[in-house]
Amino acid sequence: MFAAMLHRLHLLGFSAFERSTLGCCVRLAATREPGYVQVADAEQADFLVVDADDVDAVLSASAAGRVGDAVFVGRHAPEGAAAWMPRPMDALLLLRELDAIVAMRAPAAPAARPAMPHALIVDDSEVATRHLAGRLQRLGLPSIAARTSGQALERLARQRFEFVFVDVELGDASELDGLALCRRLRRQPSPGALGAVLVLVSAQHGEIDRVRGALAGADAYLGKPLDDDELTRLVSRPPRAAAPASH
Repeated sequence: MFAAMLHRLHLLGFSAFERSTLGCCVRLAATREPGYVQVADAEQADFLVVDADDVDAVLSASAAGRVGDAVFVGRHAPEGAAAWMPRPMDALLLLRELDAIVAMRAPAAPAARPAMPHALIVDDSEVATRHLAGRLQRLGLPSIAARTSGQALERLARQRFEFVFVDVELGDASELDGLALCRRLRRQPSPGALGAVLVLVSAQHGEIDRVRGALAGADAYLGKPLDDDELTRLVSRPPRAAAPASH
């Protein structure tokens, strides 16, 4: 278990009884998150707890330029105080006020990175690629394209994908057609294809074509033109539940 980060407190003013009560509460708070510890030197403190009814204590906080780091307890607080609470002293309320200040000053979470592509589209047709990419984007599945089997293997060597959509007819510029690429990915898996759903896409989608796709190792086979309902069902299922190519 990791130790809680301790924020240092310094008390200015207060009666012996109040100091004792606060000290006990601070010691108990050392084991929580955020945690606190009392320090004797105001300059080393992250926050001050100031008796607002003690003029000297208020002046000390003001002279040190620490009003904005202080919780004032009493009738009123100077302008710019981090927080204020009335008497009688409530140690639990004080901790809540300190917790709120800590939360407000916590560094902002880093900006979310742009969504990384979850699907690889392997197709030599720019029009077909844009068409499928647009439909996938509407389904919340950003994608990236490869025009040839070689480009696909390069991308799969560098990045993992949830889905790999492969056009069966990849054209003369591609060393492998879609069926051969699918077989290659099953027999010699690239890092980016591990666990991915392999989907063959073709204008030829008769029963024989689907059987060939299944034998090549495809998880699913989509016909062109694409059927929106079929595509939605495919990408909405967990990867291992994707429809087999023979269906």
